[in-house]
Amino acid sequence: MACTTEKTTTLPVTLKQGIRGSKGRVVRNYYVQTKRCGKAGSYTFNTSIHRSSDDENIGTTSSTGQITLSNLDELEKSKQSEIKRQIRQALKKAKKFAIGNNITEKDRTKFLDNLGFQNTAIETNDNNTKVQKEEEKKPYQYTYSTIDIEIKGDRRKSYGNYYYPEDLSSNRQDRVRFTQKYSQGTKIEATLDAGVKQFQRKKTKINGSVTLPIVTGIEDTNRVDWQGATLNPIQALGASGALGVFQGVAEGKGISDVFGNAAGAVKDASQKMAQSAGSDIRNAINVYLAQRAVGAQGLLSRATGAVLNPNLEMLFGGPSLRNFAFTFTLSPRDAEEADQVRKILRFFKQGMSVKTTASNVFLKAPNVFDIQYQTFNTEGQQIVHPSINIIKTCALLSCNVQYTPNNTYMTYEDPFRTMTAYQLTLSFGELDPIYDNDYKDLDKNQDQVIGY
Repeated sequence: MACTTEKTTTLPVTLKQGIRGSKGRVVRNYYVQTKRCGKAGSYTFNTSIHRSSDDENIGTTSSTGQITLSNLDELEKSKQSEIKRQIRQALKKAKKFAIGNNITEKDRTKFLDNLGFQNTAIETNDNNTKVQKEEEKKPYQYTYSTIDIEIKGDRRKSYGNYYYPEDLSSNRQDRVRFTQKYSQGTKIEATLDAGVKQFQRKKTKINGSVTLPIVTGIEDTNRVDWQGATLNPIQALGASGALGVFQGVAEGKGISDVFGNAAGAVKDASQKMAQSAGSDIRNAINVYLAQRAVGAQGLLSRATGAVLNPNLEMLFGGPSLRNFAFTFTLSPRDAEEADQVRKILRFFKQGMSVKTTASNVFLKAPNVFDIQYQTFNTEGQQIVHPSINIIKTCALLSCNVQYTPNNTYMTYEDPFRTMTAYQLTLSFGELDPIYDNDYKDLDKNQDQVIGY
């Protein structure tokens, strides 16, 4: 007997989207084809996925619903997930193919298995009419993919190299240098594999810098979060019981049952403790339970003059981020230095401004800053200052400019009417906390520099 072939209508998939107004949008069409061969009672079925333009076979399905694609070009490879999504929709429609109707229960099962609907059976109603059972519900299979999304914003990409005082560019005075860069977001790797960074900030350098003399009052404060926490004996015993209950998740027990059992762990722990203790302790535990039941504060202490040992302990809560503040007085002595001062102020003020996107639908984060204390070695080479703290990339949180720091309004007779003095106060916050490995990466724990 000749084979019978049936195929779905074509499925359009957008493979490439160019910039708005360009010709980068490419749409291709695909279809699903099922072939039935043999004779009634012993049919064989074959399902395939085709590209409409050339009818090339580019994929197959398995009985478990897995779609395998092959013979794809570069555009198609980047859109495999979208193609598969469309194919799954087509397979649901393919269940109504005429070649799958009016056949035996055995053949119908083979037909559905070939489409990827394994364990879909046929049952018979009271009138001996074939009725398809509801597909066996399968747990949703989550897919974990890398999150790497970019929204482009409009921002200045270049500044000059500015110095104050102006002769700082040619002498060997110790200095602090500020540079800018901007973040294009964070690439998130959905993995727990060792050695793979889950969060990778994408940063691009902006040309230009500001170099200023090191002023007095520089400091850093390193902090971590430690907080007091308690765990009384009843809570400890209850926690032990709850941990044993949650082990049931790994053994395939229902999550609702597990939570229900865990909720009773503390109550059961109280009962066990009371049963194993002396009569006076049992009475105290009963008072404690009554206190919890009615919400009475201090009932146990009021009645017995005692409390459950809280086992108070200082526990680590996580890292903290550091802040840095700088104050500079800028008093230009001539027109060239006045020009440098104006550009220095502009460097910080424009750098910390919020950026917009072309459509104004989104706002982009301001630029971030790298701060480095610098000195010179005995050979006259500029180096990172080994005896002052290193600072990680920072956000500029505030920029304050006092235009009359001496409480007197006074300007130069230059074309720009430059103020005779400015006071610049900058407040920075580090983007990332300090880790032990940061010190190790500096000098392999040789203690050659102070570090962070």
